Formats: sequence, C-alpha cells, structure tokens
Amino acid sequence: MSIRNAAAPPGLVLNKRKKTFRLFPLWIVLLCMLPGILHYCIFRLYPSIMTGYYSFTDISGVPGTSWKFIGLANYKEFFILQNVRDLKAALFRTAGYAFFVTIIQNAIALLLAVIVNSAFLKGRNFARGVYFMPVILGSAVVATIWKMVFSTPTGPVYLFMQNVLQIQSPPAILSSRVYAFPAVIAAQIWQNMGYSMVIFLAALQGIDGTVYESASIDGASEWKMFTKITLPLIWSAVMINTLLAIIGSLQSYELIMTITRGNFNTSTLGMMAFATAFGGGGATASGGSVSGLRQGYAAAESMILFVGVLVVTIVSQILMKRAEVEQ
Repeated sequence: MSIRNAAAPPGLVLNKRKKTFRLFPLWIVLLCMLPGILHYCIFRLYPSIMTGYYSFTDISGVPGTSWKFIGLANYKEFFILQNVRDLKAALFRTAGYAFFVTIIQNAIALLLAVIVNSAFLKGRNFARGVYFMPVILGSAVVATIWKMVFSTPTGPVYLFMQNVLQIQSPPAILSSRVYAFPAVIAAQIWQNMGYSMVIFLAALQGIDGTVYESASIDGASEWKMFTKITLPLIWSAVMINTLLAIIGSLQSYELIMTITRGNFNTSTLGMMAFATAFGGGGATASGGSVSGLRQGYAAAESMILFVGVLVVTIVSQILMKRAEVEQ
C-alpha cells in the first residue's frame, strides 16, 4: 500500500489527480441525485417541451377529440387575429402587475428585514415567523383570506370604511373596476413579501457591525449609512429579490383566478392562458369572456409569456449589474 492511499481515512475515496478526498464514490453520488433529476425531467422539463410542441397544434384537451398540427396559427391568432384591445390590455396589465408587485413587495420586505434585524426589537424571532407565515400558505388559502377581508358588507375593510371613515356607501372592492386590481396586487405582495424579507435579512446579518461603528464615529447619519453602506453591501440580495418578484408576478394566475376570475380589469396574460386551457369562466383583459378548453392556443400564450419573462429577466439582470458596478 502506498503512502498516499494509506493517508486516506477509512470510507473516503482519494482523488489522485487533484489530491483531494471524496466521501463517497461517484456512482453513489449520481445515484442519490437520480430522484431529483427524474423529478425535474418528468414534472418540469418534459411538460415544458410538450407545451412548446402543443403550441403548434389545435389540441383542445378533451379526451377522445382529434387534433392536428397547425403551425404558427395560434401565434398568428394571438398577435394578428386577436382583438387588439384584448392584446394591449393583457400586455399592459401584466406589465403593470409585475411592476407594482416588484417595487412595493421589495420595499416592504426590506423595511421589515431592517426592523426584525434591529437589536432593540423584542420578540424578533416571533416577528420573523409571523411575517414569513403567508409564504407557507397555499394560493387558495391566501385568496380565501383576502376575499373575506374585502367582502361586502361583512369584511373588515368595508366595515372600517363605513364605521370609521364614515363613508355612507363604501365600494364593493372586489367588484369594482377601480379597486379590484390593487386588491389582487395587495394579496400577491402579502403572500410573498416574507420570502423576500428572509433574503434581505440574511444579507443584513452578513454585514460586519464594525463598519457601522466606524461610520457613526465619522458622523454619518442613519440615512447616509443605509444608502452608502447597507444598500451597496446587500445589492446582490436586491438583485435576487427583484428577479424573483418579476418572474413570480409575471407568471401569477392562481390568486387572480381564485379572487376575481379575471373580471373587473384584473386579467393578466398568465390568468388568460390558464382560463383558455382549462375553462373556469375567466375574463379577457378587456372584460370579455375567455373560451376555455383550447389547450393548443393556451400553450402558445404560455410560450409567449415564457419569452416575455426571459427577456425581462435578462434585461433586468443586465441593468442591475450595471448599477452594481457604478456603485
């Protein structure tokens, strides 16, 4: 036995090329990775590939019905034959939904992270758990909660406007073309801001406290320390949360479908794709009805949404990296 092999502890495999030790042989590592790889391929990769394929067909999704390859007809219908009003409304509302969710969610999450990271706050761990709790709730549960909050005439928001603000006839928020869309945005933010808060909190806890002590000695104000020290040091967390919020909001449809079914000017492209594929009485972005059980056309809508999310993500990442370099 050579000295090199004798130096290897029991159970460890020696990599002679790099002179490092590996706890298990490579085949055991690959075997442990196999369930995750199979799960990804079966439930992620394969459906994504088939969605792209079905976008070139007229499949309805109804068992027993025939379908055929129709080329770019679904894409032509979306961009050319579709009502221009529906197309513009869907794109602008989807972009507006993503914009407001991303900005407000990250602003609130950063504020909460700063608060729960403060040494003077008692019960910090309890507060972190409370803020993170909506993340573990399902979209159906969150939607039910917010439907109860905004319900008319027994919801707390309605009663607050009626009894505290003394509004004689408060609007039915979820049935209003003015207030329904902000209500859905509020539900989306409430559900996901805890996740963003945890990422910000991890970044804040990674900052050395001596940096703030030195800045305080030099006479820097709290706002100056936040903008010149905290924000640059957690910029990577800002980038991650921004990208996650953009992707999540552009793909969101569960809350909209459950709360309003896309009615009252709340329909986005993701919600329209779901309603087109599976029915359920959804509405178009301009207020019309969505014809369901057209899974080929819904697949085309999903692919268009995928390309849009990809482009927005790449552009956002480039701009934020450029901003990081300039800091």
